[in-house]
Amino acid sequence: MGNTIGKFSFRIMKMDGKDKLPFNPIVTIRLDNWTTSKDEVPTISAHLMTEDEIDYHIEALKDDLDAVGKKAKAALRKAMDEARRYKSS
Repeated sequence: MGNTIGKFSFRIMKMDGKDKLPFNPIVTIRLDNWTTSKDEVPTISAHLMTEDEIDYHIEALKDDLDAVGKKAKAALRKAMDEARRYKSS
């Protein structure tokens, strides 16, 4: 895996001591960085003009998603442990 390009992140919703009903943590993967084309469609790359540029950018996007996935999984495991403690209290 190469360096990430910061296009993606994650958000986790988890229980805290104020929640009345217990729930399992929820993770969402987010698109953090984009431009908008004339038709208002989000665009997540620069202008790619060669096959090598396409390959490079696609690999960078995959690396970015893989990195976010690892961080999100670690956060989810931690939040699940916290939720178990709240539920057992």
